[in-house]
Amino acid sequence: MKPHLWRNAFWLLPVLLVALYLASSRSDDEAGPVKKQAAARAVNAGGLPATPMTAPRLPAPDARYTLAQQVDMLAATRRPQDAYVAYWLVQTCMDYTRTGELRVEDGDAFRPATAAEKVEEARRCGGVTERMKTTRLEHLVLAARGGVSAADLLFLKAGPFGDPSALESRPDDPLVLAWKEEAVGYLEMQAERGSLSSMITLVGEYNEDPDLAKKHTLSALRYATAVHGYYDALLGGDPRNGSNPLTDDFMQRMAQGLSPEQIKLAVAEGRKISTHAVEKQH
Repeated sequence: MKPHLWRNAFWLLPVLLVALYLASSRSDDEAGPVKKQAAARAVNAGGLPATPMTAPRLPAPDARYTLAQQVDMLAATRRPQDAYVAYWLVQTCMDYTRTGELRVEDGDAFRPATAAEKVEEARRCGGVTERMKTTRLEHLVLAARGGVSAADLLFLKAGPFGDPSALESRPDDPLVLAWKEEAVGYLEMQAERGSLSSMITLVGEYNEDPDLAKKHTLSALRYATAVHGYYDALLGGDPRNGSNPLTDDFMQRMAQGLSPEQIKLAVAEGRKISTHAVEKQH
């Protein structure tokens, strides 16, 4: 392995994640006519590193303002990063209400909350209304459109209008199909910027949703090539470092239905993206 890659051996973690993601997929024969759920599968199947999904640093509670007022002030700026924080202020309350688990910042790390801190969090989160739960998704859309890192992944995880089950219960609903196209657009925006998590997610979605892959045949091969190229660079061509999780058979399947000219174009674009992704790791 090349010295600079060896020093960053933790990059190998996504290799395992890709393998887990693709291994979790059922073949078309096993799946039958049932449409596969696209949203949240990348996260739930282990296709994404955990780090990009963590909340950003949130503003401390301010006795002068309620949680709703803090959220509204952030949203009023119309800045994507502020919208992302507004989303997380509400989402963390929803998560705490659902699980009862809370971790708080302690210097550069996090620790379990004390009983008193949980009481205060419950008081603060008691002000979360149904309107806030609904509009948090609008804040997330603004963040994703603005290119905030990981907002694309969270938009996908949330599912159509906050309901991931809609992908299976209403797979042919025009609104659900439009949402799916929107989600793919946000993922592609980040993938073009070299986000490995977004690239892996796209490849997983195309692999598990044949209808989506048929609509985006060039994109499916483009991002498969990008992920494949990233791991080729990572493994350094040395078989002792392992094999590429995207096999030749998989790559050939991604190229099905494309003309030689289209394959050449998609591969060239994918290689550019993978080069950018590798450069981002330095």
